[in-house]
Amino acid sequence: MKKTTTIIILSMGFFLFAAGLSASPQMTRLKNRDFMRPDPEKLLDVLKARQDEFKITDEQMKKIEELTFQMEDKALKLKSDIASTQLELKRTIRDRENRDYEKIKSLFVKSAELRADMVINRMTLRDDIRNILTPEQRAALKEMGKKAPLVRRFIKRRTPFQRGSRIKRPSFRR
Repeated sequence: MKKTTTIIILSMGFFLFAAGLSASPQMTRLKNRDFMRPDPEKLLDVLKARQDEFKITDEQMKKIEELTFQMEDKALKLKSDIASTQLELKRTIRDRENRDYEKIKSLFVKSAELRADMVINRMTLRDDIRNILTPEQRAALKEMGKKAPLVRRFIKRRTPFQRGSRIKRPSFRR
């Protein structure tokens, strides 16, 4: 009787602990800040949803949509180039008998350049969208960004070459 009661109490405690851990704010991701995400359609969705609030004209919205779709097209091409480069890199690395270190190095450089191009495309898209908006609309967008919940306080800084998760895990040692 005591064994079954102890087992039931321990299992209930474990389930309550697991439920509390999964619901903790440390598991929150930066995806909650929709308009700051790399996905350009999120900014477009936010602007469409708050078109009246920001007083964005239909002409401005049409230009923003066109810019967003052009960037999406470039991003898809870059993603496919990155995937093919990664596949070629994987094949080259797995060929242990005829490893060509110069080719491996060039593939790493090519992959890094493609990723940098993607980041630059996102930055230019945001700058182009901000250039389409009036100063008042830019200020309203910036103010909305300040009101977004900051989740970054749960992310700790890593020292260079440190491995592991950047999200703080709850510590039970006191």
